[in-house]
Amino acid sequence: MSDKMNRRAFLGMTAAGAAGVVLGELMGKAQHVLPTNKATASTNNQTLDFYGEHQTGVVTPAQNFANVAAFDITTNDVKELQTLLKQWTEMAATLMAGKPLAVEPQDGAFPPTDTGEQIGLDTGKLSITFAVGATLFEKDGVDRFGLRSRKPAGLTEMPIFHKDSLEDQLTHGDIVVQACSDDPMVCFHAIRNLSKASRGVAHLRWQQTGQLGVKSQGTKRNLFGFKDGTANPSLLDEAFMKNNVWINAGDGASWLAGGTYMVVRRIQMRIETWDQQSYSDQEEIIGRQKVSGAPMDGKNEFDTPQFAEDPKGEVTPLDSHIRLSNPRTGENSERERILRRGYNFMENLDSVGRMSAGLLFVCFNRNLQTQFESIQKRLTNPNLPDKMLSYTETKGGGYFAVLPGVPRKGAYLGQALFE
Repeated sequence: MSDKMNRRAFLGMTAAGAAGVVLGELMGKAQHVLPTNKATASTNNQTLDFYGEHQTGVVTPAQNFANVAAFDITTNDVKELQTLLKQWTEMAATLMAGKPLAVEPQDGAFPPTDTGEQIGLDTGKLSITFAVGATLFEKDGVDRFGLRSRKPAGLTEMPIFHKDSLEDQLTHGDIVVQACSDDPMVCFHAIRNLSKASRGVAHLRWQQTGQLGVKSQGTKRNLFGFKDGTANPSLLDEAFMKNNVWINAGDGASWLAGGTYMVVRRIQMRIETWDQQSYSDQEEIIGRQKVSGAPMDGKNEFDTPQFAEDPKGEVTPLDSHIRLSNPRTGENSERERILRRGYNFMENLDSVGRMSAGLLFVCFNRNLQTQFESIQKRLTNPNLPDKMLSYTETKGGGYFAVLPGVPRKGAYLGQALFE
């Protein structure tokens, strides 16, 4: 485990039970070895260190809950923006350490500094990740903060792909914050207090919660009932993270070295329509066997599908989701691969009485255009679209650049962007 982020994450786990945690591939494959109440209590009390070369929440094993929120910056004063980022830096470090934002009891003459709903709760390995959108650099042709010349060439607003139904109030944003924890209240508390502190400088644009099935081991499932994340790379694969996730100084924006690009997509799942499909049709749409997660031509979950031996798609349809997502063409496919960190969401009914549920898709990659967009364009090609598009509808999200990690106390988020 030589990657500094991984080391930092694990060394920051303060409870003795940290030795009882093993890593696997993402979305559910970072699991606790001892799924007992005692072990759960122990791991919930673990904390992650905020400081380091990379931010947490990228290669950190996925916690059970997420709260992702986008902010619009309302000030035109770059000094106020820097002050906000400095304040958020201190707050994030404090919250991730499991400390309150104010000493209790607070001054009765003023509104509380810390809203307090987390009092008595463990942090649940809280991670808080900050990223910036293209509009922070330029909005409606205006160089708002004198940062236009520093915008990474690859950072754009998320385009509308075939079958997307993006809603403005759920899409884009100047800054996005991802809070993940094994306790949803801790996630909410972090976003709420960061928002409270931003008053007068920024306001919330959209917010989306997500959760995973709580299980001790194995790949977790999406709301279509299939294992999701089987092909995700190992979090311990340093070569992959170096080649496919982390941005380096030679990628065109040296201030962003140590960061990565983040894609968020709020994907509505048409649950009622999906539930009417036959079991075998569902497997062919996904391209995997439902219970085991094995590819259609395999026996075990982690078997590699042999698409080259099935050129007509008689075993695994050519328009199945996993075949279009990763056609396994060797080096080209490997260069495209992304690191996923998805969560399910389950809300109320929509305006016509359908279940409002789906996938909070989050992924990280080093190059938006040659990785995520290349895959997405293949999935949404009108000539051979992903079969799953008939059962999903993307309504929100955006593209963001995850800021490099804050190396030490006294430094702040995005410092290299401004200085």
